[in-house]
Amino acid sequence: MKKTSKKKTSRHLKSTGHTAAPKGRILEVSDDQPVREIIAAICKSRGFDVIQARCGDEAINLFRKCGPFVLVLSDLYWYDGGIEPPLSNTKAIRHGIQLALAIRKLAPEQNIVIHTAASQVREQIPKELGDIRILEKPFSREELESLL
Repeated sequence: MKKTSKKKTSRHLKSTGHTAAPKGRILEVSDDQPVREIIAAICKSRGFDVIQARCGDEAINLFRKCGPFVLVLSDLYWYDGGIEPPLSNTKAIRHGIQLALAIRKLAPEQNIVIHTAASQVREQIPKELGDIRILEKPFSREELESLL
């Protein structure tokens, strides 16, 4: 069974002109599993390994264990239906901008993209994160691939 899946993968990679050698790892952060899966599939088709997280706290833990990454792709907000940490918990990462700030403390040069349907996100971003890119939803495969 594994041999079949490897053949399908290599056939797909050959047909798209991409090699099987990984180009690096991407950390994808979104509470929406279908969005994570679509983004992961696109990134994998371009030769990247993808590690997925559902929220900022999970993402920062993965970053500490596995980072830095070629790219961190994060949703701006997570609505995972879980229990919201109390506001007194100042260490809880509540949105993509906080995650980006936490990651930059660990890896100042980390490449970060925030994907969101929210408007006027650029105005919310602190100066020290001025180089992060915004990918507006809905986005096309081509728009995502242009960031890889």
